[in-house]
Amino acid sequence: MDDHLVVAAGAGLAFEDGDDRGRIIVSSASTNGAYSVMQWVVAPQASSDAEPGSFGPHRHNAIEETFLVRSGELEFLVGDSVSALSSGDFVRVPPGTLHGYRNGGDVPVDLIVTFVPGGFEELFVKYRTDQANDPDRPGFIAEAISGFDSSFE
Repeated sequence: MDDHLVVAAGAGLAFEDGDDRGRIIVSSASTNGAYSVMQWVVAPQASSDAEPGSFGPHRHNAIEETFLVRSGELEFLVGDSVSALSSGDFVRVPPGTLHGYRNGGDVPVDLIVTFVPGGFEELFVKYRTDQANDPDRPGFIAEAISGFDSSFE
């Protein structure tokens, strides 16, 4: 992805991760690693691989994440608190903070997600499920742990 200052709607590097999908809007390569921005569309829980009720709790000790809900409703875990989020709501997750989410509704949830510093977005592209040689999910997790000081519960 080149480093254009204006990114048109629908532009960027699109990818799929199972039933979820996204696109890299601003890559870390275009910000010299300072940050990255991606759109992330979370499929309803009923149609995903996650166990019912699972938030996929995890933490990134070296990354701050933010989440802006563009549409839909999402349950979001931050620390030991769960909040119901809807369009316009925003979550900031400081480094080292346990977090996760689930879409318990019937429609996809559209998010804008940032990573500071950038780089983590590259794993979504590297381990995408819409390419010919589908890598298995544990590759994503193993690389997140080793390369980004992340942990998963």
